[in-house]
Amino acid sequence: MVKLAVAGFGEVAREVVKAILAEGHHEITDAPSNLLPDLKWTKVNYEDKKQLAKALKGMHTVLSFIVTHLDIGCVAQINLIDTCVEVGVKRFSPSEWAMVDLNGSQFYANKIQIRRYLENLNKPKKVLEYSMFFPGVFMNYLAPPEKMGADLSYIKPFIDFEYCRAILPEQTDITVSFSTIQDLGRVVAKALDYEREWPVLGGIVASKTSISDLLQLGERIRGKPFSIERIKQSDLEADKFTTSWAPELNHPTIAVDTRKAVAKRYLRFAMLGLAKGAWDIPGVWNQLLPEVEFTKLEDFLQATWDKAE
Repeated sequence: MVKLAVAGFGEVAREVVKAILAEGHHEITDAPSNLLPDLKWTKVNYEDKKQLAKALKGMHTVLSFIVTHLDIGCVAQINLIDTCVEVGVKRFSPSEWAMVDLNGSQFYANKIQIRRYLENLNKPKKVLEYSMFFPGVFMNYLAPPEKMGADLSYIKPFIDFEYCRAILPEQTDITVSFSTIQDLGRVVAKALDYEREWPVLGGIVASKTSISDLLQLGERIRGKPFSIERIKQSDLEADKFTTSWAPELNHPTIAVDTRKAVAKRYLRFAMLGLAKGAWDIPGVWNQLLPEVEFTKLEDFLQATWDKAE
């Protein structure tokens, strides 16, 4: 059994914790009791290291789901990391849960800062084992809004299966890695029992496909062609581009009055990442945990769009 602390609790954390609880042999604390009442809950002030030390004492593993763009100066997560080292936590996972190559983007500046902090922390001697879990694009966001799941906010990515359209960089074809949020949960749950050292770069790939193949699949499932808008690389780099629509980021951590502006920033970040191949993630955890069964993209899309209007 692993004694586990979960720092921060949102939609991704909920699914990961559900998968861990399903394993039935780990003890979890620090998740809000009003969301999953079977857990032990400890309220902490992340600016108070003594309080953090008391909460984390005796923990084997800490998973961070702190909302990075709300963590000004990365104070909460840096204090969490420092306290993990202080009290002897063996394993840590920072609040990543997306992609490997962040393009040096300001959109994820705090994630980049934490990566550097952890890298420097283990020089010249390793003091904290850690892994960054990278699930790629959640295929859940390709599902119809009504089939997203009650606990997931509606997020529409750069490929919109509802209205059969896509926004893409000017490159002709790109490979993208997909996983479901449930795939991520299963991998993290199994990783807790993994006896060897965790990989720093923990890629997870349920399905990997080219954009052209995904569009063909979408047209076959939806029964109509997809309209495609392409953005020139020079326009992306200059941050001077317009599109007839943009992704939707209806997430509770993003203020309603800023969502359109944030969506455009996200679109630019996603397009630059696609152009660099940043969403083509190596399946490191797939190789280390061959017993985990993953969701096939075509099966997922067929099931979620079956009889959808």
